[in-house]
Amino acid sequence: MQKEIIQLLHEKRLKEAFAHIKEAANTLNDWELQSQIETQQTTYNYMLQYTAMGTQDPQRENIYQQLMCKAYELTDKTFFLKEQEKAYGYYADKFRKFAQVPPHSFKEIDFMLEAAGHPSPAPENETEKEAQTLQNYTLHKNAVDELFNKIWVSTQWSEEEYQEARLLLTSPSMATNDKAVMISALTLNLLQIFDVRKFTLLLSACQMSGELAVSQRALTGIALVTYFQPERISLYPDLVSALKLMADNPVLLKQLHDIQIILLLSRETEKIDKKMREEIIPQMMRNPNLRKPELKAIEIEDIEDLNPEWQKDLEKIGDHIRELGELQMEGADTYMTAFSQLKTYPFFQEAAHWFYLFSMKVPDLYQIYKDKTFEKQSLLGMVVNSQVFCDSDKYSFCLAMKSLPHDQQTFMLSKMSGEEIIPKEIDGSGNPAERQVNAIQQQYVHNLYRFYKLWRFRTEQHDIFKDKLDFWNNPLLRPLILKGKYHEQIAGYLFSKGYMQEAAALYETLVQKEPDQAETWQKLGFAYQKNKLYEKAVNAYQQADLIKPDHLWTLKHLAHCYKLSGDFSKATQVFQRVLAFDPDNLNTLMQVGQCLAAQKEYAEAIKLFFKVEFLESHPEKARRAIGWCYFMSGKYEEAIRMYEKLLALEKPQANDWLNSGHVYLAMGQVPQALEHYRKAAADCASTEEFISLFLADKEALSTQGISDCQIYLITDILR
Repeated sequence: MQKEIIQLLHEKRLKEAFAHIKEAANTLNDWELQSQIETQQTTYNYMLQYTAMGTQDPQRENIYQQLMCKAYELTDKTFFLKEQEKAYGYYADKFRKFAQVPPHSFKEIDFMLEAAGHPSPAPENETEKEAQTLQNYTLHKNAVDELFNKIWVSTQWSEEEYQEARLLLTSPSMATNDKAVMISALTLNLLQIFDVRKFTLLLSACQMSGELAVSQRALTGIALVTYFQPERISLYPDLVSALKLMADNPVLLKQLHDIQIILLLSRETEKIDKKMREEIIPQMMRNPNLRKPELKAIEIEDIEDLNPEWQKDLEKIGDHIRELGELQMEGADTYMTAFSQLKTYPFFQEAAHWFYLFSMKVPDLYQIYKDKTFEKQSLLGMVVNSQVFCDSDKYSFCLAMKSLPHDQQTFMLSKMSGEEIIPKEIDGSGNPAERQVNAIQQQYVHNLYRFYKLWRFRTEQHDIFKDKLDFWNNPLLRPLILKGKYHEQIAGYLFSKGYMQEAAALYETLVQKEPDQAETWQKLGFAYQKNKLYEKAVNAYQQADLIKPDHLWTLKHLAHCYKLSGDFSKATQVFQRVLAFDPDNLNTLMQVGQCLAAQKEYAEAIKLFFKVEFLESHPEKARRAIGWCYFMSGKYEEAIRMYEKLLALEKPQANDWLNSGHVYLAMGQVPQALEHYRKAAADCASTEEFISLFLADKEALSTQGISDCQIYLITDILR
């Protein structure tokens, strides 16, 4: 029913929507919710009556908008409560626990944090002092955990709750860690149920520039919530205006751009895993192009190399990523794999603990290290002080030490000698303050990633990292992410990582803004080419050629796309332009010959292939093309001589046996043909695979006078 109500609200059918919301809420034992619905419904009914009477009300538009917002909120709340009523698991248990025994108020939590930070008079001995310290750390942890859960499982706040939460966030009792955990709870909650007041608090927290861990978590939360909840945010003009104002803050824009890059880098883990599982390099005989008789003389060269002139730009992208420390993300994937086995400690059972800033003052670590000292240059010291590892992994590393033998513990605590084994911090260039911000952003995203991927109860929630996290495709974030230079930088990042479909979409809009940039047209063409959109690639390369005529890289790729799209005549023309720069370029000569052969201009093609054979130190490709052209020209004796040279190689290709078999079949020498076919079949995965390759040449065999009857008799003989 929720989708139906949302659809009614989209269609502005507010009267029907309120009726359905009320019906859905009646199944819940929540009189306060039902009262809220009835109040809004009554207000709207009065509005309808006054409107029908012709009453003029200057506030009507504002009140109507408020009613629409309230209807969405009540819908979200109603179905959130209905879902939790029947749900089970960690989150539902926390929700029901707080429903039965309400948590402390924000004011009370403030008092609890203050009390934990101001211990009783100093104990008389060391044992009592340690016990007192542990107790204070435990009280503090319990208060922070309760704060996290209180926010995480809440529905929309009242104005009073919002004001209390806002005061708590700025309270002197709140340490940076406590605020950071609070911001993470706000983000996780908003990703499940939108609340204008919580989002407003995130916006306020983003301005806490003095505490980077807080402001960067808030900015990350704003970006993620806006990405996943654009329709809800759009209902509130003040929130939309606040987001638009970010465009006037260059520091904030850069930080948001960096967060986008870091989130995009999180794709690499899945990408690498997928390659390892699924990517298999196909054998040449399985190449689909070999199944097309008209392309038998064509061996598609992979000339889709990058334009050398882009190297400087690509190096800048690499430098930018290195500054963020995010080339470590691919390394961090390895770290995550290694540390994933260390997330089973009781410490990680609590959701809040995945978002703690690293500190030795948590009870779990204090009990292990209270009587230990370690050098800053020890293995342990280097790990906990490194910006390469996120907070979650640092906790894993420290907790793991408890189970190590005494000798290994001593090793980890003692000063290291010789070469460090921990990755060094990336110095990078530019502003040190910006690098510090980048490191904080990186660590937080890694914390989030581990929470969604490794937490024991992760299946209870939607994994945000399964989404593309392409902020530029969000209507509210797009003006921020693609403003100015960031448009090209995001496109360049996607391009450099091989996300060509997304890169093409950004380059499409970029060429509209800057249509006179040949390089952008080149990259757009290259992205299209990688996506096998050859006609679009041709158009883009043509534009690049108009702006920057006779650019060798453009011409090669334009010709190649003509060839791949089957327009061999135009491909020949463009390749001839390429030859004007380098008449003896063997690759280009082969390309022209292949295009001529595809147009059945075998005599001209053979001339070029012989030139390549003469100049090439390894002329096998040219000889294969010559052999096929002789076969298609009916010059069987010449074809056999060429194939004999190929079959004399140490490892002849299956295709050479197949094609020479065709020549013998056309010559009427069936036993020899069968012998060669059987040798070709021996190099295939199965007989049927060979048969499919054989039948792919049916049209070519027919042109040489071989009947369908004979072709199918051959297949049955070989089976």
